Amino acid sequence: MTNFNNLLKPKIVNIENISKNVTKVTLEPLEIGFGYTLANVLRRIMLSSISGSAITEIFIRGIEHEYNSINGVQEDAIDIMLNLKGVAFKMNGNNNVILKLHKKEIGIVTAGDIELKNDIEIVNPDHIIANITSKNTELEIDMHVMQGIGYSPANQRQEDARRKIGSLLLDANFSPIRKVSYKVESARVEQRTDLDKLIIELETNGAIDPEECIRQAATILHDQISVFVD
Repeated sequence: MTNFNNLLKPKIVNIENISKNVTKVTLEPLEIGFGYTLANVLRRIMLSSISGSAITEIFIRGIEHEYNSINGVQEDAIDIMLNLKGVAFKMNGNNNVILKLHKKEIGIVTAGDIELKNDIEIVNPDHIIANITSKNTELEIDMHVMQGIGYSPANQRQEDARRKIGSLLLDANFSPIRKVSYKVESARVEQRTDLDKLIIELETNGAIDPEECIRQAATILHDQISVFVD
């Protein structure tokens, strides 16, 4: 019987920042064939099971439904909803919070105009939400930000009794991971030349550190496997 304790255990040996939100992470050494096996599993976990945050519900003053236009604002309600889905948050331990945006100046309204609290951060403060075109216009938005996993369609939350009358539900993509790709190359340790090197390329929304993402994925994998071996 094979002694699995003697198998090589990979480590993160290099982190290369390609751009602001794109990073290459190299893990080695891996036993021959384990590169592709581990890559497939980690990729699926990172795309489906890493927690993140998203706006799930908003309330715009003076708006009854998503097809309303807003006087003095270039975008209608549905455009603002789509733009808000692109705001990336770091929750820093918070699971559920209500944030506010209130602006009455002509010009661009960005994610940086959202009033923050409870140590919450906005990763992309320059992200455009709307454009105010009239000096007599006030744009007021309450937004419900939650921590979660995966994708949550708005229609699954329609029956929530806690919903505020007039609120608008958003489809929420909680995952901070936008794309995962990988390649496997040859690696060498001392006299062994038949080993694998795994290079994972991650594109995130900036709300999670790539190294931390891989560590979380590895922890999830370990916890799932331990169900069968404990």
